[in-house]
Amino acid sequence: MKTNHLPSKKTLNLVLKLLLCFNCAFTTSFSSAQQKKPSSIIKNFQEYTSNYRETAYCHLNKSTYIKGEMLGFSSYVIDKTQKKASQSTKNLYCVITDKNNKIIKSQLLKINKGVAHNIFRIDSLFTTGQYTFKAYTNWMKNFDEPNAYIESFNVIDPKKTTFEEKKKISNVLDVQLLPEGGHFVRDVKTNVGVAIKNEYGYGVPDIEGSLYDSNNQIITTFKTNFLGIGKFLFVPKTNKSYTVKINHLNKEHKYAIAGIKNKGITIRLNQSNSKVAIELNTNRKTLKNIKNKPFKLIIHNGNIIKEGTIKFKKTKFVKVIDYKNLLPGVNVFTLFDTNNNPILERVFFNYNGINIETLGKSSFSKVGDSLKISIPFAKSLNETKNNIHLSVSVLPKETNSYQKNHNIISYTHLQPYLKGYIENAGYYFSKINRKKKYDLDNLLITQGWSSYEWSTIFNSKPINSFPFENGIVVKVNKNNLNNSTFFLSSLKSNNATLINLPKDKKSFSEIGLYPQDEETIDVSVLNKKGKLIKPNLYLQFYPNKVPKFDNLYTSTLSPKSPLFTLEENTIPFTKFELNDQQNLDEVTIKGNIEQKRIDKIEKNSWGDVYIVNDFFRDSGLTLAHYINAYIPGFSANEYLGEFIISSGSSLSFNGSAPPLVLLDGMIQSSNDFLYHFNMSHIDYIIANRHGLGEGVRGANGVIKIYTLKTLKPKKSTQNIRKFQFPLTFSSSKKFYVPKYKTYHDTFYNEYGVIDWIPNPKIDQNGNLTFKIHNPANTSITFFIEGMTQKGTYIVGSKTLNTGQNQ
Repeated sequence: MKTNHLPSKKTLNLVLKLLLCFNCAFTTSFSSAQQKKPSSIIKNFQEYTSNYRETAYCHLNKSTYIKGEMLGFSSYVIDKTQKKASQSTKNLYCVITDKNNKIIKSQLLKINKGVAHNIFRIDSLFTTGQYTFKAYTNWMKNFDEPNAYIESFNVIDPKKTTFEEKKKISNVLDVQLLPEGGHFVRDVKTNVGVAIKNEYGYGVPDIEGSLYDSNNQIITTFKTNFLGIGKFLFVPKTNKSYTVKINHLNKEHKYAIAGIKNKGITIRLNQSNSKVAIELNTNRKTLKNIKNKPFKLIIHNGNIIKEGTIKFKKTKFVKVIDYKNLLPGVNVFTLFDTNNNPILERVFFNYNGINIETLGKSSFSKVGDSLKISIPFAKSLNETKNNIHLSVSVLPKETNSYQKNHNIISYTHLQPYLKGYIENAGYYFSKINRKKKYDLDNLLITQGWSSYEWSTIFNSKPINSFPFENGIVVKVNKNNLNNSTFFLSSLKSNNATLINLPKDKKSFSEIGLYPQDEETIDVSVLNKKGKLIKPNLYLQFYPNKVPKFDNLYTSTLSPKSPLFTLEENTIPFTKFELNDQQNLDEVTIKGNIEQKRIDKIEKNSWGDVYIVNDFFRDSGLTLAHYINAYIPGFSANEYLGEFIISSGSSLSFNGSAPPLVLLDGMIQSSNDFLYHFNMSHIDYIIANRHGLGEGVRGANGVIKIYTLKTLKPKKSTQNIRKFQFPLTFSSSKKFYVPKYKTYHDTFYNEYGVIDWIPNPKIDQNGNLTFKIHNPANTSITFFIEGMTQKGTYIVGSKTLNTGQNQ
């Protein structure tokens, strides 16, 4: 009986030396795709990965928020291949969703050199519960791998939740016993990864288990680490079954080892400080069928791919590779059979070549009632100090509100390559040592196949269904063919533009516009006398809304929530920015009334409801324009005073019968009254393509138009038309620290905020310096994340006791 522990360096080196003795048992050639004619595997992979890919990450200032606080965040968009800040990405969507995946808040951020920062207010739209922060580009929707950022956080509303109960942990365990590479094979030595989780998805630490055979003899034992991950080694014997027994909370749990095959191949990876040995094993039954047949061993990292051809001569195959000959970061080993079918896979992480900068010894000095903190950076970074992007979260030393599962390294170098969401992945990339490398390798045994699905690689061609966005595109459509010179006013981020349009052209487009917040675009026409006049036109915008992005994982982990109590009669913080809070309430009330009206209309309607807002009323669109652009299943045309509408995409004067059209509930004798009918008169439209609920008269579909009961006069100017953007970029807002009634209670120490610095600077001496106000005058912990333009990553935390420097 043996319990698995972290092997010693001497043991690892001995294992590698023994494995080298088996090199005579196989033949192999291993080379990159460029050194010989590429196989069909490589061709398919290179085609599938040919499109540019990027990943997103956001550093949030906390993981648990009190209603009324601000959520501060810094966003990064990173070239997935180069692991450097993206120089081309401009549009990043950041959204917060509730437990039902409904978007609560959203922003469109302008990315500059791969970086942006902003805040979300945790306001009246939130209540006690779990929420999810997502960050993604439209381009990411073209790919199946999880390249977008997603992480959950908690919100506490003190008015509704005076304390948070400890979650009751039942005796139900999710125990996964996963063979390395995916297969149990009789008479073949196999590593078994163990992952034990509770009902909330968290790993269960320090679980001891034993493996028994069908004779009830103990074969080996294991113990999980603090994240619920363990490993054991055994050889499944012919005609025997195996059971793992675990004692948890005074109850014995039994789990059968299932799926043991009589034939097959397994993989084991053994690593030392500088090498990794790939060991492929099979049994004699299998060897009879595969001996001397060419198999392919593939290594890739989602971009670069290498291929080796192997032939089994004996039941053991070993290939020893120096780390410097592997790819930095994730390496996916896949074995293909003679028919190019993938039969096993193992994900391995190579720390060599990952550029990580550790934090130097921090110091502080008191300046009045504030602290000036200084952290030295390496000389190699000093030369690029203007190209370092960092953010710093400053919290009380005893904080319980920074329980994140990821940091910038784990989310860019590891998570996008795995199918499962990793608990506390940042652990493997902070203060890296031999034990953490060992723990990560054990975790990867339990992860199975990578996020790069071979079935997708072989059967799917690269698609660009979702365009790479660069600002907002505005298409200007003119109604008057005589107009030819247009003037577009300037925006904060764009200069004014004068467009000369040929008379035979009906439209033009402006790309790369970056309107902020409530900015509008003003358009005028230059007449023959050289004067600006008000134009007759309508505009179309892309993008015009925040695109939805489905969850990348079946579930994500919420931050762990320890027990805490709010003291009676203690208000945890005073309301700050009170005026903003009151204005928000007014907007929310008005919005709720309008939403109730919309809900009532939709509930009592057959078909799809199209609410016409001020944007469309001011757009200059006619009803025909709107139907063609926004109502699928119907087409409209205006010709010599006639309004012609039909179901389907084609229009014909002698075609099928038109759909039924009602205006304010009344059937009209002719539809010609809708000729050049302006959208400014319309409240909403109900489109019932199949005429459900309308009987025979609705056989060709039904359009119901409801006009506004009251028209509000709008302010206008004589020579311009103002158009509101349906979607604008959110300008960067200042982060405000809440004001607390007391700074000396448990609540503040565990959930309070000291500061959030989204863009600290490197001084002339190469030190990261920032100043904070520390009203409690107690010890603090700050968390730093970021990267340089050249792809060096900075992650770390420091605790400062105000009585000493560290």
